[in-house]
Amino acid sequence: MSDHGVDGAMDDTTSPKGMRIFRATEGVPLQETDFMSAPTMSDDARVGLGKLVGTGAAAGAEVTVLNRSTPESGGFSLVHCWFKAEYPLPRHSHDVDCMYYVISGEAHMGKQVLRAGDSFFIPADAPYGYTPGPDGVEILEIRKDCDRFDMQVNDVPESRWDAMAQTSVELRERWESETTSPTLAANQG
Repeated sequence: MSDHGVDGAMDDTTSPKGMRIFRATEGVPLQETDFMSAPTMSDDARVGLGKLVGTGAAAGAEVTVLNRSTPESGGFSLVHCWFKAEYPLPRHSHDVDCMYYVISGEAHMGKQVLRAGDSFFIPADAPYGYTPGPDGVEILEIRKDCDRFDMQVNDVPESRWDAMAQTSVELRERWESETTSPTLAANQG
């Protein structure tokens, strides 16, 4: 992560009032950090999630930690999520509050369709889920004073896990062909 002063020179000792710049290219995949603990779930959910993972569903999601701040630093953490077209995100919850901001695509939450510029807030331990639209969705997750957070995967009927696995099978090749999110593609130049 780079720190830039007012004149643009890199120098984190002279940055005004602790100003810091975080480059998208310096983000770290969530699974390579200890920021989120391993998901907890029932045995039935573990079997269902295993089916989903076994179809290659990982190709449909990229989650990158752009900035992680501790409670001691009094800062915000920022995570970039890119869920590709219709990625089957299981219903789940986290143990900390989170603000979500849609930066591209669509997120379908029940009868609501959230588009670029829309946001939503999920309080700690509230189960939620959404489905990316036909072109996927990019979302920023913003947390305050958070060392770590957890993930609790909710129980759903086996038929729902089967449907999510089928979606993954049908879209896996498309997901694998998409290598850079629309927003981050603009940062490669």
